[in-house]
Amino acid sequence: MSYLMPALKGLMQEEHLFYGTVSHAAIPSIFGGSNIPFFDKTIFQINGDDQVNFILYASEDILESMAEWFSFASRNAGDVPLEISASRINDKTFIVHSLASTDGEMDFDSLVIDYQVYYAFIGCTIVLALALASITLFILWVVKKRKH
Repeated sequence: MSYLMPALKGLMQEEHLFYGTVSHAAIPSIFGGSNIPFFDKTIFQINGDDQVNFILYASEDILESMAEWFSFASRNAGDVPLEISASRINDKTFIVHSLASTDGEMDFDSLVIDYQVYYAFIGCTIVLALALASITLFILWVVKKRKH
């Protein structure tokens, strides 16, 4: 659930618009490249500002289609001007909701609705089902314990 929280919090916050070029990018997770929702993320900074981080939650498929017009790993990534729409989740961190350059874009619907919201719903459903199963098993254990 802790991996879902930044994305969920980002959905509830006001969006901000940024313009700039990527000055640093990293895939910090040991699960990088696993294609597990919310484990794969790219953290990047723009315009040389190392005090603010942008987190991009995106599937391998989304990143592959995005690579047609922008790749964090390319040598010229710092030369490509970007328009970034993101929500602040704390003083120094933003969750990316859309990303665009002059050559292409990753829109809000495909990144947030089709990916982040969809997998957040699945994740919350799994957590809720496990919680209900745990409560049920605990109640059954208490009832059985009282009968003996």
